[in-house]
Amino acid sequence: MAGAGIILYHEVQESKLCGVHCVNTVLQGPFFSELDLAAMAAELDKKEMQMVMGSNSNAASSDYARLMGEDSCNVSLDGNFGIQVIQSKHYGEKDFC
Repeated sequence: MAGAGIILYHEVQESKLCGVHCVNTVLQGPFFSELDLAAMAAELDKKEMQMVMGSNSNAASSDYARLMGEDSCNVSLDGNFGIQVIQSKHYGEKDFC
């Protein structure tokens, strides 16, 4: 099977947006932007905080204080996304046709 007529989608590296480029390359199109993945990261941050706050233990209180003092573990200020964002189930909500 020769590669006649087959074109592979590739995004040129921009900033530190490896996660965005990775997802779009796997999906073979410009389906997600930095803002899309940042929204997914924010949703994951929210769910993580809800899980910590849902526990009534002293450990949860210290975990809550630690989380409040940290930046997101799911996205950095320079655009790197955590593996949880890359593996997010939210990709299934987008129409790729």
